[in-house]
Amino acid sequence: MKYFEKTLLYFIFLFYCLNTAHAASVFDLEENIKIVGQNETIIAVYEDTLIDLARTHNLGFTEIVIANRSVDKWLPGAGTIIRLPKKFIIPNHKIQEGIIINLPEYRGYYMNDGKLITFPVGIGRMDWTTPLGISKVDLKLENPTWYPPKSVQQEYKQRGEYLSPVVPPGPLNPLGKLAMRIDIPGGYFIHGTNKPDGVGMQVSHGCIRLFPEDIKQIFPLIKINTPVMIADQPFKIGILGDEILLEIHETLSSDDVRNNFDYIQSMVKDFLSTNGIQSTVDWTTVKAIFEEKTGIPAMIVQSGVSELGLQ
Repeated sequence: MKYFEKTLLYFIFLFYCLNTAHAASVFDLEENIKIVGQNETIIAVYEDTLIDLARTHNLGFTEIVIANRSVDKWLPGAGTIIRLPKKFIIPNHKIQEGIIINLPEYRGYYMNDGKLITFPVGIGRMDWTTPLGISKVDLKLENPTWYPPKSVQQEYKQRGEYLSPVVPPGPLNPLGKLAMRIDIPGGYFIHGTNKPDGVGMQVSHGCIRLFPEDIKQIFPLIKINTPVMIADQPFKIGILGDEILLEIHETLSSDDVRNNFDYIQSMVKDFLSTNGIQSTVDWTTVKAIFEEKTGIPAMIVQSGVSELGLQ
């Protein structure tokens, strides 16, 4: 197939994805509610791959893979039940309104005016980690020009590739059509992408990638000086009605000192103590959640939590 035909087919496929993909999930952000959404299941057809299904259902690649560990990611097979992890425990945060990016979850949360918008993200690679901390949006750009730092240009050179010091707007620009800079030294952006398959993976040089449809949705809502919190919370716990749910993701580093069952036990006990809950924990379930690490919230306590006023 000629280059022109391949290029044309690629953009036809991209256009199809953009017009069939679900937008980021939006929820009413009620006071004291820390868990939103509902998990779903679908039946795969022969042509499906998990990366295609992730894009269609507004999930990141890692999210859908760890939720379906027994499924072949490239060829699930017709009739295979696929779990869509669409129930989320909101990360602990120190901001009332703004953006939270939880790196191990490969997911972002935008809170504003009583609404919560959540969306998958791509993050920095192990050698180009996305920095943690609280910052703010200090610049918004439409059709941005990319000025890759010399370190990135040198990386391309070592691979035998040439990277221009100035990449103009267009299909070859990795920032996509919309970008928001955060005021962390180093020039980090929350931006769209020309490579949506990388959303939900550790693929960037430290920036935070969104699907084009998601950055398009949140970009006009975010103002200069909007707070941004970049967090590392692989383990989350929350209350929904009379249940306590635990959600566990893989840590970003295999040698993370928190990656042990003793730490999980301590976290759960501290949560119960802080909230004045004396219910019995199903530690067998907690152990299974820790070992499986599906990223799907699962119940570990159901015993009159609501009677304590902890809705």
